[in-house]
Amino acid sequence: MNDFTESISPENTGQDALTFSDGDEVLAETVPEPENAPDIAGTSQPTEENAVEPPLYVPEHEPEEEYSHVFDRLDELRGDLLGKLVELEEDIHTVNVQLTAANRAVAVHEEIERNLNNELQRYKNEFYDKLASPFLMQFIGLYIDMTEELAELRTEKETAPDNEFLKAYIKSLEYYADSVRGVLTNNSVEIHTPEPGDKYDYLEHRISKTVPAEDPALRDCIASVKSSAFVYNGKVLRPAKVAVYKVK
Repeated sequence: MNDFTESISPENTGQDALTFSDGDEVLAETVPEPENAPDIAGTSQPTEENAVEPPLYVPEHEPEEEYSHVFDRLDELRGDLLGKLVELEEDIHTVNVQLTAANRAVAVHEEIERNLNNELQRYKNEFYDKLASPFLMQFIGLYIDMTEELAELRTEKETAPDNEFLKAYIKSLEYYADSVRGVLTNNSVEIHTPEPGDKYDYLEHRISKTVPAEDPALRDCIASVKSSAFVYNGKVLRPAKVAVYKVK
């Protein structure tokens, strides 16, 4: 009985040896290695020397030539946009100039309106003063007469302190004098009563008489007061009657 045995050489010598055993005779035949045969130990890897790089993609047309019309259109749009921005900036400048002029006109209008209101108020006050002054002057004259009468009655009372009729008359006259004074003050009339020793003011005082004096410090000073000054809205309706020292 013949034995058939196949053996493969374990060494990787580039050839595969086939061994056939037929009885006692061993036949060996060398089998050539096929091209690009894979490595038995694993898949063969290409080396750096024989590695093949993949081919690069070369477009048929250059991008600048293919999209040149797009770039041209973008340039046109950019130019249009810059032009519109310049126009917008000019419009904004024009609006700012108009707003400044409008604000200036509003300020001038407000100033004119304020001046007109002040002028109207001044005319109104002068008109009221012209209407009220004659009536106020009558009340002022009445009040001055009452105060002068009261001064004489008080002097007379000093000589007759027990005169009941004189007491009642003075009390009644004081009541009416206070009432007239209230009417004047309620109508914005200010009553300025100077004191002896105050400096003479030619705007509110009228000299009724002079009093001789030796002291130079009394020059232009008030010696006595006969009546008060009455002022209405800053205007002296009736000055105060005073006696002033006259230094020799």
